[in-house]
Amino acid sequence: MHKPIITPEEFVNEINRRLPEHDCYSTGLQMFLVPRNGRCEDAIGIDWEPRTARNGVIAVSEIHNEVANEFVVSKHLRRRH
Repeated sequence: MHKPIITPEEFVNEINRRLPEHDCYSTGLQMFLVPRNGRCEDAIGIDWEPRTARNGVIAVSEIHNEVANEFVVSKHLRRRH
């Protein structure tokens, strides 16, 4: 099955869109890119906040895996405007 290719920003946006639907979601929980040199296109990873969110890591991890199974993330694509 062919998976759609998305940018890292689109990947994170899709995770954040789905997070509120997860049973372990806490208000304000969100994922973000960790930029290198202030540039999102050169992101070195992802992180989430608030770190104090109860079971936040479970929600982020499960939604991350769900989205990763549906899409291919290309760091070489630029965000479409």
